[in-house]
Amino acid sequence: MVKNLPLLMVTLLIGVSSSLIIGSVNLSGSIEWIFLIISIIANITAVIGLSLHVFVYLPMKKAEKNLKETFK
Repeated sequence: MVKNLPLLMVTLLIGVSSSLIIGSVNLSGSIEWIFLIISIIANITAVIGLSLHVFVYLPMKKAEKNLKETFK
């Protein structure tokens, strides 16, 4: 999961950048929808991945480390 962390950060950056482009630039209808879809997909993917990393992976590693120290 740690190997995916930079990829998730880049995905979040792409999603936020797409959202900013939609909000600040006057684009034609189809291009605006394309950026909107890219933004939604990238943001949802990044948020789910980062949430799993923070709330599942890190506590699991911490528990594994404590378990190893307990049985030394």
